[in-house]
Amino acid sequence: MAGWIEVISQVRRPQLGEEVPLLVFRAFRVFTGIYLEEIVGDKGASTLIQKAGRELGKEVGSMLKDEKLEAYLGKVVDFVKDAKIGLLVPVELTEERLVVALDECITCSGMPDIGKRICHFEAGFVAGIVESHVKRRVRTYESKCNASGDHICEVVVEMNHA
Repeated sequence: MAGWIEVISQVRRPQLGEEVPLLVFRAFRVFTGIYLEEIVGDKGASTLIQKAGRELGKEVGSMLKDEKLEAYLGKVVDFVKDAKIGLLVPVELTEERLVVALDECITCSGMPDIGKRICHFEAGFVAGIVESHVKRRVRTYESKCNASGDHICEVVVEMNHA
């Protein structure tokens, strides 16, 4: 799936421009998730959405590559902020796992507690970013989410549990 960023970055909207309101983005994301859940169930929907995020993360990771992990993470933090995805903050980094917080999450920051975590795409994105650097599959999950009342999103990446 490599090369999609180049394809989709070609925007021709001379009057409307490149930006869309956050509400429109969230509507696409949330309604897509709802309909996927109806078709393939909760687990299937979250898996599909996370897989899409993982692929994007791999592609972005290949663009940001740096052999030194700290420098690479710095580039990732900058990319996430510049793309207005959120404010990514590494919380824990060991050989076994990486934990990152995502404040001001594009998908759910400010939402009321709806009783479930919904940032599967972001969790997949973080996994893809990590996989791009470590060159192996990792396991990831969202451990906190604004939409479940946590007031921040948090993603855990387990390095040795593919």
